Amino acid sequence: GELVLQIDGCTDNETLTLKNDGYQYARGKDPLISALYREWWFFTLYDIQIDIGFCIGYAVSDPAKTFGEQGAAVGGMLWTSVTNNTGQDSIDVSDVYNYEQFSAYKENATVTIDQNFIKVLDETTYQVVGSSRNEQIRWSLTFKQYSYACRQKEDVPELLDLDWISYMPSARVVGVIQYNNQNFTINTTGYHDHNYGAWPTDLFNWIWSQFHRIDKEFSFVLGAYHIPLTEDDYVGYIFIRYRGQRIKIGTLCGNQFHLKPLERKIIDGKKYSVHTKVETSDDNYKIDIEYKARVNNKNPGDRGLGLKVFEQISYYQVSFYQKQGQDWLPLEENLTGYGFSEWSHTNL
Repeated sequence: GELVLQIDGCTDNETLTLKNDGYQYARGKDPLISALYREWWFFTLYDIQIDIGFCIGYAVSDPAKTFGEQGAAVGGMLWTSVTNNTGQDSIDVSDVYNYEQFSAYKENATVTIDQNFIKVLDETTYQVVGSSRNEQIRWSLTFKQYSYACRQKEDVPELLDLDWISYMPSARVVGVIQYNNQNFTINTTGYHDHNYGAWPTDLFNWIWSQFHRIDKEFSFVLGAYHIPLTEDDYVGYIFIRYRGQRIKIGTLCGNQFHLKPLERKIIDGKKYSVHTKVETSDDNYKIDIEYKARVNNKNPGDRGLGLKVFEQISYYQVSFYQKQGQDWLPLEENLTGYGFSEWSHTNL
């Protein structure tokens, strides 16, 4: 049978506040008994000046104790070389904690897992602090939202209940990352999102990418899924933020959406794209994206999705157009830079 996603239409005018990024689990409203509830706050950055990439996630699972798998985790990755990477792997943080070591606010994204925490300072500013249990990596970072949040909800009764909010499609990031007693001073841009719900992992291939250029007041966040039993068919959507405008385009809006893997790697018998092209347009806007992974490593926390997720820092080339009469007028042509992307496994 065909998997049809019920979606919440294509308006992109929802008011998203700190409460939307707070702890969303509601006791007694367990959406799916057949799948594990998970919730995960995720942060990424790449600092081109020092060639350092980093991502970190704070997670809780099975808070209802339905499966006896209740717990918390802190998972992430540090790359000490990205642009100049010659095969060095990421240094991983993968620490599991007891459920009792987790606490979170519903009013905002303040989260504590043992010595690790997210502290919300105001409507746009978060402190993200922690260390790996082996004390190899420590981080103390401030993320300040630069572009307006976006949210995508997907709901298939009895099967899938996934809510995904990117509270910071782009952010300014400052702070320090310490690795083996070496301090890296961070002054760059980054990204933050948060996903929660329950879903069967065997039905779900997650493709994600994000890119921003704060100097151009431009950012996008893309989510897509491979349609089961097809060779290369995908459904997807893109949220665009441009000079204060909020734009959403994609399959789920009845628009053209073309995603094409240009180069793949086979790892553990599964195919992953390391070079991808996306083109999508509606009646008013068109965006052409090409991105190629500079690093591609398995995310030890699997981004809280329960899938094998490959985390990538990719080099992007993006052109963005607006319709004028019959013609596409370039608003931004050949924007380049680095952003994160992810690819979960597809069966061969």
